[in-house]
Amino acid sequence: MRDLYEVLGVGRNASAEEIKKAYRKLARRYHPDVNPGSPDTAKQFREIQEAYAVLSDAEKRRQYDEFGTVDEAAAAARASRARWTARAAPGGFGFRTVEGFADLGDIFGSLFGGFGRAGAPPPEAPIEAAVELEFAQAVRGASVVVPVQREVACSECGGSGKVRSRACPRCRGTGMLVQTDRLRVKLPAGVADGDRVRASLKDGSKREVAVVVRVRPHAFFERKGDDIHTVVPVTFSEAYLGAEVEIGTIHGPVRAKIPSGTQSGQRFRLRGKGVRNVRTGVHGDHYYTVQVTVPRVVSPAGREAARRVSELYVGAGDPRAGLPRALD
Repeated sequence: MRDLYEVLGVGRNASAEEIKKAYRKLARRYHPDVNPGSPDTAKQFREIQEAYAVLSDAEKRRQYDEFGTVDEAAAAARASRARWTARAAPGGFGFRTVEGFADLGDIFGSLFGGFGRAGAPPPEAPIEAAVELEFAQAVRGASVVVPVQREVACSECGGSGKVRSRACPRCRGTGMLVQTDRLRVKLPAGVADGDRVRASLKDGSKREVAVVVRVRPHAFFERKGDDIHTVVPVTFSEAYLGAEVEIGTIHGPVRAKIPSGTQSGQRFRLRGKGVRNVRTGVHGDHYYTVQVTVPRVVSPAGREAARRVSELYVGAGDPRAGLPRALD
């Protein structure tokens, strides 16, 4: 039999809280409903349950640390007394110990509606969810439906894990099921990749959901903070003589001047044509970098034009002067 501390990935001096956190993390990862049809995962899940059943109970843990085993008969008697005490307690049905799981209400109270708790339950951590947006949706804002997965009490066994003294066939004795809700979330204009948007489930629980936003990159517009960056090709004559060209922005086309003598790689700015900041409402800027293009087709006329252009560089110096010739 594997060492129970090794199963949960904690040290022998781990606190009860550390053991609890390790169990919650592993239970979510290896739950059969999250990994359907995987016998290896189901086996790991059973090992995790068994390890936590011992290490979460102070008496069982003491026995295990001292003897390497647990008196299951005594533990079963304690669990039985706890269940009957819970049934008789005023204010409803609540478990304090279920088959060695010390204080199940503390572990899954928030997920199961606070079993075994008197008064208001402690604040719950937000449920994590994710949504992927097109670039335009992030810039303009969008209303999207987000799948939200959460653990809920099994309706078949009421969260006890047993039906007629046997493991519940629906939840496989865990008392938990993974439920997927579809939550409509309104995302503000300007939301960025990696942003977290808060929302609440509409099932009466008002459970908070943290929606992590992922934005697909755009083929032309590159976002950096609230600014937009693009590359705009221009002809040699436009760069040399100057011209007025159309610049595509996220707000629509804009006519902009290219000064005469513009160099390839030179950058210009359009103020206020970037993304709206979610918090301040102020728009960023649009930066466009000029890229001088050369015709791909070489013709006799083109050769003559190139020869005449090359004469313009006479006296202007070597354009590569000052560049390093090797790695020093």
